[in-house]
Amino acid sequence: MPSLGAFSPLRHIAVGGAAAAIGVASLTGVIGEERSERFDSKQIVVSPSGTDGLHVTEVVDIDFGDHQRHGYERIIPDDFGVPIEVTADSPDAPDEVTVESIGDGRTRIRIGDPDTTVSGQHRYVLEYTYPRANLASGEIALNIIDAGEKLETTRFEVVVTGFELTNLRCNAGADDTEGGCEFTPDGDLYRAVIEPLEAGDGVTIGATVLSRREVVAVPPPPLPKPKPNRRAPLAAGTTLLGAATGGGIYTWARRRGRNEVFSGGAADAAYGVPSRSVPPPGSGLPLPPPPAEPSESSSPPTGTRLVADERMSALATIEFVPPTGVEPWLGNVLLSEQITNDTVTAWISGAAARDYLSIVKNEEGDVVLSTGPRLDEAADDEQKIMRSMLGTDGSITLGKYSKSFSAAWVKIKKRETTIVDGSGYWKRPLSGAGGFAAAFGTIGLVILIFGGLLLFKGPARGFGMLDHPVVALVIAVGVPAILGFVVYGSLLPSRTAEGSALTLRTESFRRFLEASEGQHVEWAWKHGLLREYSAWAVALGTAKAWEKAMQHSNVPPAEYLSGPMVVYMYAGSFSSTHTAPSSSGSGAGGGFSGGSVGGGGGGGSSGSW
Repeated sequence: MPSLGAFSPLRHIAVGGAAAAIGVASLTGVIGEERSERFDSKQIVVSPSGTDGLHVTEVVDIDFGDHQRHGYERIIPDDFGVPIEVTADSPDAPDEVTVESIGDGRTRIRIGDPDTTVSGQHRYVLEYTYPRANLASGEIALNIIDAGEKLETTRFEVVVTGFELTNLRCNAGADDTEGGCEFTPDGDLYRAVIEPLEAGDGVTIGATVLSRREVVAVPPPPLPKPKPNRRAPLAAGTTLLGAATGGGIYTWARRRGRNEVFSGGAADAAYGVPSRSVPPPGSGLPLPPPPAEPSESSSPPTGTRLVADERMSALATIEFVPPTGVEPWLGNVLLSEQITNDTVTAWISGAAARDYLSIVKNEEGDVVLSTGPRLDEAADDEQKIMRSMLGTDGSITLGKYSKSFSAAWVKIKKRETTIVDGSGYWKRPLSGAGGFAAAFGTIGLVILIFGGLLLFKGPARGFGMLDHPVVALVIAVGVPAILGFVVYGSLLPSRTAEGSALTLRTESFRRFLEASEGQHVEWAWKHGLLREYSAWAVALGTAKAWEKAMQHSNVPPAEYLSGPMVVYMYAGSFSSTHTAPSSSGSGAGGGFSGGSVGGGGGGGSSGSW
C-alpha cells in the first residue's frame, strides 16, 4: 500500500498516453477516417451466353486503405463449369490476369502484378463466363457471392439483362436467408441494389426464364469520390481535446477531494481535538453518531483549512504507537480511502493478533485457519462472522475455495463499509465518493473497450461508426474522461478534520514500522505488543520491513512466525480460498433453387491478394 499522499506519475502517464494514442489513431486513420480495406461498390451484370451459359461482368471499386496489395482476387466454384473467357481491365492499377485451379473444385482469378503493390482506391473490371449454368431447367439460380465474404461492400448492385423473367427472387444475408433484397424492373433490365452488403453476407438470385431478349449494355457506375485527407488536423484536435479532458478531470477530483485539516503545524493537524474513534470490537461501546449533513461549500469549518491529498504527507511525522481506538484495517482505509480485499485481510490479521483466530502452518505444509482461544471475547457480530467462516468443523485449510469463507469475506467487507460510512472521518460516505467514481469509470472503460472491438471487428463496423470525425472527437473526450475517473477516483474522498488527524497519526506510525530495526521489535515483544504491531504492519503494507526487523532481533522465530505474519506470508492462500474458480463450457455446434442464400451455383468469394 502506498504511503499517504503518494500519487504515482503513472496515472498522469496513463491519461496522457490515452490522449496521445487517440491522436495517433486519428493520424493513422484508425478512427475518424476509413482506412480498413473494403469494397466501395460492386456492379454485377449477368447475361446469357450461348445455350446454357451465363456471362458475368464485375465492376469492382475496392479501397485497399493503408494496406499494400497486388490487386483484386476472385475465387469461384466450378459447379457451373470452370470459368472461361476470363478478361480483366483496370484504369488505375496493374491488370495482369492469372487463372488457376486451387483444388476442391474451385478456380482462382487474380488481377494485378505479383511484383507491384498498390493502396487506396482502385477500379477493376472482370469478365468471365459460366459455361454450364443449368439454364435448360428454365430457371436461373446463381450465387452472386457466397456468405462469409470478409469485406463490406458499401453499394452492391446486381443487374440481369437478356432475359424476360418471372418469379424473381433476391436473397442477401447469411446462408439460408430468404429475402433481404428485391429486384426492380428497369426497362429490359432487372436491377437490385443492396446498401450496404455487410461483411459476411452473401447474395443469391433466382428466377424463372420466360424468354430470351437482346442483351442491353449496362453503363458502369461512376467512380467513387477520393477520400479527403483530414488526418493531421483531426489528430491535433483529438490529442488536445483528450489532454484537456484528462486534465480537467484531475483538477476537479483534486479540488473536490481536498481534506479538512486543523489549522496550525503538524502537531495541531494530528491532535487538534480529541478523536471520535470507532471503538474496538468487544469494547461494548456504541458506534459514534453519524456525521452531520455534508457541506458542499468550498470554505472549510472555522479553525481548519483545506489540504490536497499530495500535501498531507508533509504534515506527518514518526510515531511509535498506533492511533488510539483505531483497528489496523481501519488504518488501511484511512490511508488508502478504499475498502478492498486488503482491508479484509487486515481484519483477519487483527483478529489473529487478538487470538480470536488461529493461523498456523502444520507439518504437512498446509495453512490452517481455526478458532482462537479468545474468540468468546470478540463482539457478538464478529463472533458470528468468524464462526460462519470456519464452518461446523471450526477450521478450514486455506488454498482452495471455501464457500463459507467466501461468504464471510463478503460480510466482513460490508461490516467495514458500515463502520467507515458512520465514522464521521469523511465529509461524504466513502462508499459513494471515490468508490463510485472508480466503479463508474471502470464499467465505462470496459464498455468502451469491448464496444470498440465490436465496432472495429464486428458487423457494426460496416456502418462506418468509427470512421466519422465526430466519433473520433467523442472518443477523444470519452476515453480520457472514463480513464480519469478510474485513475483519479482515489482523489475524490474528502476527510473531515478529525479523519485527517487520525490519518496523519496512522501515517506517522506506518513510517515507524517501515523504518523499524531489531531493537524496536524487541521492545514491542517485551511490552506484549508484538502481535498487535505485526497486525498493523500487515494492514499498512510494511510487513516486509517489519519481518526484516524481526529477523535482526533476538525474538524467537516461533514468537513472530505465527498469527498476523502468517496472513502476510500466505496471502495467496487467502485469495484462492475466497475466490470461486472460474468455469467454462463448450457447445456444438443436387439441385439449385435460388430460394435462399447459398441455394444456387457459382458464387465463391472475393477480396485482395
